[in-house]
Amino acid sequence: MDIHSIEFYVLALFVAFALIGLLFGHTDRSPARTYIEAMTLSEDEKDVPHQVTFTSQPDGYVTITHRGLELEDGDTLNLVATIIDDKVKLVLKRGVESRAGNPHPVKASVNVKYFPNERIHIRYDSEFTGEWCVFAFTNREGHERTSDLQR
Repeated sequence: MDIHSIEFYVLALFVAFALIGLLFGHTDRSPARTYIEAMTLSEDEKDVPHQVTFTSQPDGYVTITHRGLELEDGDTLNLVATIIDDKVKLVLKRGVESRAGNPHPVKASVNVKYFPNERIHIRYDSEFTGEWCVFAFTNREGHERTSDLQR
């Protein structure tokens, strides 16, 4: 085969595409797992910074606490978690909106058991406040990580 022939260039292009497919092709990712958890609401102090804290418990659970929220009486919050391998996306959503007209500072928390026992990459979004943060968290007993939320 001559280096100046059309067949040579077609074959070279085919080999180049095959190599690109091997390099950037499908990876072995686990299927996405999705969980929905109801947040427990409790009274909080006024003017607390908007932040989220992750704390590993000895029994394998992780406590997630969101501070700096203002909700009305009767409002509820849900946490939607989507996990793919070591990547976790958490979205805080309002469940019931009461429109009671009496906003007060609250702290929302939940205990979850579905995080892998390793270093995980977390994206946390608060859908109704527009705040978010991105960080890494190692799920080992006694480990805690607090992150400020951004707009």
